[in-house]
Amino acid sequence: MNSPSPIPLAASRFLASAGRIICTVVAILLLIIAATLAVAWPAVIAEAVEKGMELKVADIQPWASLALLGAAVMLAMGARMFQRLGWILNSVSQGDPFTVDNSRRLRHIGWLMIGIQIVGMVTGWIGTRLPPNHNITVDFDLSLSGLFAAFLAFVVAQLFEQARAMREELDGTV
Repeated sequence: MNSPSPIPLAASRFLASAGRIICTVVAILLLIIAATLAVAWPAVIAEAVEKGMELKVADIQPWASLALLGAAVMLAMGARMFQRLGWILNSVSQGDPFTVDNSRRLRHIGWLMIGIQIVGMVTGWIGTRLPPNHNITVDFDLSLSGLFAAFLAFVVAQLFEQARAMREELDGTV
């Protein structure tokens, strides 16, 4: 069996690792911002009122924190996808991609993709709750390409399962 070219495989493994790290760091930062916003909001309101501003700030804070939380959850799911992809790429570099574990990882990636779509729709709905006169926009819609990618992950998982079964059958006949 031909071994995969090491350079593209190494680059893919690096990108999967970098994607996981970036998603994780940004998700943590968004959680910190959401928590800080929730804790500091009374002080912000008091200062704005002292300066004579007329605000309906209480309408913004819970929705903004929830929108940040939704984005953090989507990024955490993305980090899990990159982690699973990295594990698959590691098994490819070891010469054994068609395993039960990789089929399970691909199905997990498919479910994470669907989960990201669902959380994105909820986060988009939360964004509609933010007052329109403020410069805060949250725009997440259902992505057909995201759903198609999830479908492809499930199909590839099934192909991996069949390839594994065929390999086992071939090994048994030799």
